[in-house]
Amino acid sequence: MTLSNSGTATPEQFLLQLWQQNQQAISRTLMASEADPAARQDLKQDIFLALHQSAARLQAAEMPRAYLFRIVHNVTVDHIARAKRQQWQALDEDTAQQLQQDCPSTEVAEQQQSQQLMQAVRRLSPANRQVMLLAMEDLDAPEIAEILQISHGAVRVRLNRAKTELMELMQDGR
Repeated sequence: MTLSNSGTATPEQFLLQLWQQNQQAISRTLMASEADPAARQDLKQDIFLALHQSAARLQAAEMPRAYLFRIVHNVTVDHIARAKRQQWQALDEDTAQQLQQDCPSTEVAEQQQSQQLMQAVRRLSPANRQVMLLAMEDLDAPEIAEILQISHGAVRVRLNRAKTELMELMQDGR
């Protein structure tokens, strides 16, 4: 990833460039955290607003991508707390039927498998879920440690626990 962190870019320009380079990863993280598309869009706007308010600090950060994901993490945690940790719902039957009608059977199977994985990720304990989501976005242990403000060892322990918990959830089909 190449970011122009030079003195020529304004903090807002730097933010837009960083946002564009990480938008898909942020979207995937939000999909795993929030099942409702409208709430997810609101959450994305809240995140961008928080990033905009921190644009200068983001540009000056030693690891801007890690700082970005820390903000994503913090805003997401706040959102979950406001929603009182309500349980996420799976795709409703109408959406599942629409997917089956629109996609060939292999794509439907892949979509269902992906949905099952996301449901299992949503059922992970909050600490394990956050570490797993960040790892799924190819962030390394130092970046995850920076985002969550925990030690590298704690990241490795949580990641192993998350993998074990995720495998159990997937095997149980819960």
